[in-house]
Amino acid sequence: MLELAEARKLTWLKEGSSTIQQQALRDLNQAFQNWWKRPDHFGHPIWPKAGINEGFVIRDLSIRRLNRKWGQAFIPKCGWVKFRVTCEWRDIETALSARVTKDRAGRWFVSFTRLAPQIEREPTGEIVGLDMGVTHTVATSKGKFLDMKLLTNRERQPKRRLQRKLARQTKGSNRRNATKLAISKGDRSTQRLDRVDHDLIALEDLGVKGHDPFDHGHGQEPRQERCSEVRTQQVYPRTGLGYVPQTAH
Repeated sequence: MLELAEARKLTWLKEGSSTIQQQALRDLNQAFQNWWKRPDHFGHPIWPKAGINEGFVIRDLSIRRLNRKWGQAFIPKCGWVKFRVTCEWRDIETALSARVTKDRAGRWFVSFTRLAPQIEREPTGEIVGLDMGVTHTVATSKGKFLDMKLLTNRERQPKRRLQRKLARQTKGSNRRNATKLAISKGDRSTQRLDRVDHDLIALEDLGVKGHDPFDHGHGQEPRQERCSEVRTQQVYPRTGLGYVPQTAH
C-alpha cells in the first residue's frame, strides 16, 4: 500500500479512487494466495487485456432509486451515476458490493453482488452424468438429449461482414467504435438448455485444448466421430449461444 501511495503522487493513478485501487491490490493478493495454496483448484491469476472487460469493484456501495426503470449508484471520484434497472429492486438494495465493467463495444454495465437465496427442495438421491456430443449438444446418462440451436451460415454473414469492416478501420476512430457496437448488438442472447434437477450432476472432464483432431504423428487417420466431437466442442464457446463447462463436480 505504501508503494501505491508513492505511485499516486507521480502518476495518473492519483486521478482514480484510492479505495478502489487498494481493494484491487487486496483482491490480487488473495488470488495469488488461493493459487499457491490450491493450484489444483485455482488457476494462475492473469492480467486483464486493455479494452476487454475492464472494470472495478465498489465495496462501500450506495444506491438509490429514481423511478421504476432507473436507479443511481455512487461511483467514487464520479459521483452518482444512473443505471437501468433490469432486475427486482429488492435484489439490488440488498447487494453487498457492485462491479462496474466495460465491454468491447464501449458499453458500461454494473453488476450487484448479494447472498444467494435459499432454495427449498426435497432431496431425490438422483445422480446424472452429462456429455457433450455431435448429433446432440448434451446427452445425459439416462438417455435424455438436450439440443442447442447453432448459428446458420446466413446468420453468421452480417457479423463476418462487420468484422471485415472492423479490420480495415483505424483503431480509436469513431467509425471503428460504431462498428464494434454494431457487432456486439448483433450477438444473440445466451440460450438456456432444459433444467436438469438432480442431487449430483457429473460433467465430462474433456481437455479440448489437448486434443489434436488430425492426430499428427500417430501414423494413422483418427476416427471421423472423434474428429467431429473435438471440432464441435471447440465451436460451442464461440457461437454465443451458450457453453457447458468442461469440469467435473
